[in-house]
Amino acid sequence: MARTIRADAASAWRDRARYERLKGFDKATWAWECLRRALGRELALPCHPTLRLLRARPPLCVLTVHRCDCACSRVVPLAAIDGMDHFAGHVFWCGDLPAPVLSVDAWPAAPGLPDAFDLRAVPYPVVVLSRRRGREHVLIADGPRCIRVEVRNGTLLNGPVRLDFHVPRDGQVEAKILTLRRLTALCRLGRFPVTLFPPERRARRWAMALQAWDGRQTGASHREIARVLHGETAVRDAWLGKSDFMRTHIKRLLRTANALIGGGWRHLLR
Repeated sequence: MARTIRADAASAWRDRARYERLKGFDKATWAWECLRRALGRELALPCHPTLRLLRARPPLCVLTVHRCDCACSRVVPLAAIDGMDHFAGHVFWCGDLPAPVLSVDAWPAAPGLPDAFDLRAVPYPVVVLSRRRGREHVLIADGPRCIRVEVRNGTLLNGPVRLDFHVPRDGQVEAKILTLRRLTALCRLGRFPVTLFPPERRARRWAMALQAWDGRQTGASHREIARVLHGETAVRDAWLGKSDFMRTHIKRLLRTANALIGGGWRHLLR
């Protein structure tokens, strides 16, 4: 069952933890966080999903979306769907603005084949998004980290398969190769190697920018935003000091947020 996605309330924007937790997510989640602010403070997403649980611990869920009436039918935020707590924060992007994912063809394979891949044996939460007359979109999650796969032909739901990988030489080739390395490492090691999930270097700034933007939307002044981000003592000492660094910093954060929310989020999916 779909829920309403609520943007940050008047008091919630002060909670740093709400923004800190985003730092471990990939750019697809950051793009959604920006887009949902562009679409409005309260966004209803009646995606009419059908949720099937194929495995309980860790869960393997199949999410079938029959129809999507939302303003942006290209994105399915899993936080909007009841029973998807393991995938909170993650999103599926489909259509003409896909996030960098690894495209595969899946062919049935005999059990025990050395190179066979069995989705049911993955030791992490998995969700498969299935659209009627569409491809399968697979997300394997380890907290905020994830592996995204698009199945162009075949299915991953009917047992072991042999995978053919498609890595075209385009603007996303490096991201797709990284996803391929992550998937093969998961198959080989049975875990997500930390070294293959480096933190996004701009995440700290994005988190502060969105927090500042949310505060500004509630009517908070630049100085009040600075207090929340930097603390009362730092602001008292620096706000009216000789340097205008802190005032300029808040303005720059708001410019960054405005640029991302105003359409810059699309660049995060490339």
